[in-house]
Amino acid sequence: ERRTELVKIAKQKLEEARTSVRQARDESWKEIQEREREGTLTEDDKFALKEDLQERVDKTNGALEAAFDAKETEMTS
Repeated sequence: ERRTELVKIAKQKLEEARTSVRQARDESWKEIQEREREGTLTEDDKFALKEDLQERVDKTNGALEAAFDAKETEMTS
């Protein structure tokens, strides 16, 4: 019973971490768009940075998911 509670808590923490990553991505994207509007970034650079940003987000989410899976396995076994 305690283990299932711990898994639920871990899931909540995972979702909080994902939310933080999304917020950071959104802030970075707004900054990139602002730099393009100012003229310090070309449109090609903007899209290259967007792709790089999304790759980093995907990589981070994968790492978070892997850490959660490992912890879940540890807690349930």
